[in-house]
Amino acid sequence: MNKRIVALPVLAAIGLVGLAIPAAAEEPEIVVTGKKKVPDGFEPVTQVVTIGDLDLTTASGERKLEKRVAKTIKKMCYIYTKPARWQVKDSEDCSAYAWEGARPQMDQAIARAKGD
Repeated sequence: MNKRIVALPVLAAIGLVGLAIPAAAEEPEIVVTGKKKVPDGFEPVTQVVTIGDLDLTTASGERKLEKRVAKTIKKMCYIYTKPARWQVKDSEDCSAYAWEGARPQMDQAIARAKGD
């Protein structure tokens, strides 16, 4: 079999994969960062919330965005089943920090969706 005939489909497939990667990278998302307590202080913890499937021009879409981010923050910041008092404080601080960073991104996403 001719090597050129085999190479052409392989190169075409590589090119399609290369085109798909930038498209996936453009998916709308909110980056949520919290601060977790570690022995030497605090360590940032980050999770990405994808929002490309939400219609942020509607109140329903905005509520879904709020719930999705809240669930992510809770999962990130509240890891103790029976927390001690200091663990509750650390979780609340983590949550406040995460909301402080996520809220402006959420507002920007809603404004972009509505064309503001």
